[in-house]
Amino acid sequence: MKKLTKTLIASALLSASVSSFAGVSANVGAMSDYWFRGLDQSGDGGNASMMAGLDYESDMGFYAGTWLASLPSDLEYDLYAGYSGAYEDFSYGVGVIAYLYDKYEGDYVEYNLSAGYGPVSVSYNIGTLDEPGAPDVDYTFASITGEYEGAYLTYGVYGDDVDGSYFEAGYGMTYEGLDMSVAAIFPDDDNSANAWVSDTDKLTFTISKSFDLL
Repeated sequence: MKKLTKTLIASALLSASVSSFAGVSANVGAMSDYWFRGLDQSGDGGNASMMAGLDYESDMGFYAGTWLASLPSDLEYDLYAGYSGAYEDFSYGVGVIAYLYDKYEGDYVEYNLSAGYGPVSVSYNIGTLDEPGAPDVDYTFASITGEYEGAYLTYGVYGDDVDGSYFEAGYGMTYEGLDMSVAAIFPDDDNSANAWVSDTDKLTFTISKSFDLL
């Protein structure tokens, strides 16, 4: 069974932030290994993954887009939309995202809430996995993240029909127009049948490039 997937770069589009201009942008990149929310998405062999996205952001805070990532034997494509805003040091956001696949018949629909104050942000996500021939799986995911000059530390925990938690520490920077990041992921080693985290620690690398189209 596939679990929820995305990377820091893609999930940043769902965080509470405000665009200073309206426009359409694209991004392309690669990941040394595809992890999201404490779970290895690209298999135990440490398979690299290519990714690409297309996004629209309005000057009023509304956004919509799509994001794709290669999997060892499948293709993930996500569709999302929402609104984000800010008042002084306080930021907030609300959105919806569908995680879809080319071959895998299950899909996820998730509603996202986020808020932040200064360098600290929190998120709360409510979703459902709809898989043909199986009962729906309802889940929640909550996280808290602290950031400082490109470095961040995140703690995330699952709830409802699934469980698991993890810590993630990383650093991101931009050099010569390229966005680069490294992340160390420490799942809680929960091996229960309904745990949505992996059972090993991992170090991953990501590089991407964004382009303004309109």
